[in-house]
Amino acid sequence: MGYRLEKEKAERKSRRLRTIVCIILIVAIAGLCVFSAFCPPSEWKYYVRLPDIPSRGEGELRIHFLDVGQGDCSIIEFPDGRTMIIDGGNGQEENTSRILRYANALKIDRFDFMLLTHADSDHCGGLEQVLDVKGAGRVYMPDIRDPSVNDRYAAFYAVLAENGETERVVSRRYLQISSRSEDYPYTLTFLSPYRSGNPGSLYDKINSGDYTDTDMNDSSAVIWLGYAGTGALFCGDISSEVEKRLIGEYELGFFDGYGVALGNTEILKVSHHGSGTATDAEFLRFLGVKTSVISCGADNVYGHPSPEVCDRLLSSGAELFRTDRDGNVMITVSSDGSYSTAISF
Repeated sequence: MGYRLEKEKAERKSRRLRTIVCIILIVAIAGLCVFSAFCPPSEWKYYVRLPDIPSRGEGELRIHFLDVGQGDCSIIEFPDGRTMIIDGGNGQEENTSRILRYANALKIDRFDFMLLTHADSDHCGGLEQVLDVKGAGRVYMPDIRDPSVNDRYAAFYAVLAENGETERVVSRRYLQISSRSEDYPYTLTFLSPYRSGNPGSLYDKINSGDYTDTDMNDSSAVIWLGYAGTGALFCGDISSEVEKRLIGEYELGFFDGYGVALGNTEILKVSHHGSGTATDAEFLRFLGVKTSVISCGADNVYGHPSPEVCDRLLSSGAELFRTDRDGNVMITVSSDGSYSTAISF
């Protein structure tokens, strides 16, 4: 009698255990189905090994310079909650995955703005996939009408052409993005390039097919971001010739009324991965840079960054961060204009 009771008790316990296991499996499968409905299995890899990034505080503007090897990619979190990605690295799967995992760590479902500074493959390489996975409300892009300038630009151009929901805007001087919040006003202003049809427009030269690598680099979108009295300048791949032009135009009042304080640029995204073709001492003196960031790959074949450029930055009194050495770099600007820098997320 006692043996039968023990056996029945064991069977009931076993049935309960099987029931619990079945319920757990059903819940797990249901959860997986729901997750799959919003995130295809091909994108699951972008949700693992996410960097541990602290949440953005009230009124903070954050600029993230991502380690994407020999290429460029920055993400801006504006204080009104909108986001912007600038360039997308060189398109290597490892580097593009880093961008998408970083965006997921920031809980970015869709970028409000996407900017391709120019058509070089180490800037546009990963944007095709970022646009396909995340999307963007508005894309600022070069006025380059022949997508075959390189394969990466052609792929980006094709995905953008298929995306009917994304507004496309040609990058040109005087375009602006302003805050939607009266409490936390900021302004992002395009300082370059000239629009097509204007004297000196490099877009016209590139579209004619008769251009050099320097022309392509100098066609980069250059943007100045001002918030709470702190300025940040993003230079793309421009040369010292464009730097000199920008100083001259600013001194002549070309940007009066646009809220640009070029001589109060504390944060500099250094041009062309720290190449010796830019970042002149005169430019640094004029800007008044206190914090500089170079995006480049470790042991790259181009010798970036130039030792002379690094010396000029340090001699100017600017703090220097490098993605090849420091990993991801995050600058947080508070609503009182003070800012801090953190690395290696």
